[in-house]
Amino acid sequence: MNIIEAVKDRHLFKPYLADKNGSLSTWARWMTCLRVIYGLPIRKPWQKRLIRQCTGRNPDKLNPEGYNRVLLLCGRRSGKSKIAGLIGAFESSLSGREEVCSPGEIPCVTITSPTRDQSAIIKSYLRAALGSPLLDETVVDEAKKRPSFELANGVHVRVLTGDFRTVRGYSQLAVVCDEICFFGTTEESKVKSDTELIRSIKPSLLTTQGRLICVSSKYWEKGWAFGQWKRHFGKDSSRVLVWDATSRTMNPTLSEEDIQAEIDEDPESARSEYLNVWRTDVAAWLPREAIEPCVVFGRTELIRKPNISYRAFVDVSGGRSDDAALAISHKADSKTVLDCVRRWKAPFSPQVVVADMVDVLKSYQLRHVTGDNYSAEWVAESFRKLGISYVKSDKNKSQIYLELLPRICSGEVELLDDDVLIKQLCGLERRCRSGGKDIVDHAPGAKDDVANAAAGAIVFGSKGHFQPGFIIRDRFNGGRTLRNRVLWGEFAKSHRATF
Repeated sequence: MNIIEAVKDRHLFKPYLADKNGSLSTWARWMTCLRVIYGLPIRKPWQKRLIRQCTGRNPDKLNPEGYNRVLLLCGRRSGKSKIAGLIGAFESSLSGREEVCSPGEIPCVTITSPTRDQSAIIKSYLRAALGSPLLDETVVDEAKKRPSFELANGVHVRVLTGDFRTVRGYSQLAVVCDEICFFGTTEESKVKSDTELIRSIKPSLLTTQGRLICVSSKYWEKGWAFGQWKRHFGKDSSRVLVWDATSRTMNPTLSEEDIQAEIDEDPESARSEYLNVWRTDVAAWLPREAIEPCVVFGRTELIRKPNISYRAFVDVSGGRSDDAALAISHKADSKTVLDCVRRWKAPFSPQVVVADMVDVLKSYQLRHVTGDNYSAEWVAESFRKLGISYVKSDKNKSQIYLELLPRICSGEVELLDDDVLIKQLCGLERRCRSGGKDIVDHAPGAKDDVANAAAGAIVFGSKGHFQPGFIIRDRFNGGRTLRNRVLWGEFAKSHRATF
């Protein structure tokens, strides 16, 4: 039984795809895509037009045996994740590939993505595809919180994060890589390199002749997926199938008016998300080659020295998912030197972290610190209770990064030899927004807490005097405490002796 027959069978996958009226009509275009992947006959003229549109190939020259290497580049809400789940369900239950495994081998169908939570989405779809009464009986070992389950034929369905080390050693019947365009967009973690991940997966598919199905919407012109698109799209002789389609091409039920409204609001982002266009407004903030000359290799921290005026910047989060970071710098002739970088990994107690930060600040004889303009009020209050004045920056994160850029390029900065700092700086992205305004931020799914703290310490420390901004000051009037925000310049004039 082939996959199309299984989809049309009401005892197998039809309940998974059919609408409330039992119709599969809205999935007709995806059925054509499945025919191409599995080498099934293509007869209707509209199917051939769709194939030419989405693959750039001559539909009469497709590989009659199908394709074991597939890259599905389709817009958001096009149904690609649900189809990936269907392919995983078919390969694990009905393909018969497990029979080629030798005694002792554990046949696997693996789902991987940049994060475990993303992988769990396709696992949920795969399990739903096995939800018909006939197929549900094949699931023999399943626990709700486990990231894997086992079928009666011995196949293990596994969810793994996109680490090239964790996917090695398995005998794979099929591997589904979700959000493949969002691997390799940041150097936050080298182990999540898209290229290394695919290189580690391919040997595990050789003996089973299993399928590698990579799905994603497009992001920027970088990484494994973009390289595959350039190399194989529109090439009749290629053994790699690239299916490139907009959201509405594959899911005609989407509202054209809603998509147009998204495009009107944010053209670059929406064109990438729904029209499936590679983003041209995203570029690396600075390449590693520009950052590394500023790194003093082997220097991890500098202790406080007398007669030096230090400046500090903090990035404090709520402690649940984002890290917290503190950086300290000083001005030395024509250069700004980064003296200290500390990082607190989430999850943590914010009050404990603030107390730790205060200890570090006082060790450098600092009595004030600057922080993110968007930080919560409790941050300023927590520092104030421990004797540190918290000054909110008058610059947002993007402005700080954009001011840091020329200082790095001109060699006016000495950075610490800190892997997290360097990777986060290398992973920053620069985007152009409406009106030509540049925005600098981390890539989706990445972090920049350490980079933000270091950039703030350097930019404000390079000025040679206390940074502008405002502090939260309490004053007393008739037994009441009145709180207002006071420009630092005004506060410093009246409190010069204190600091």
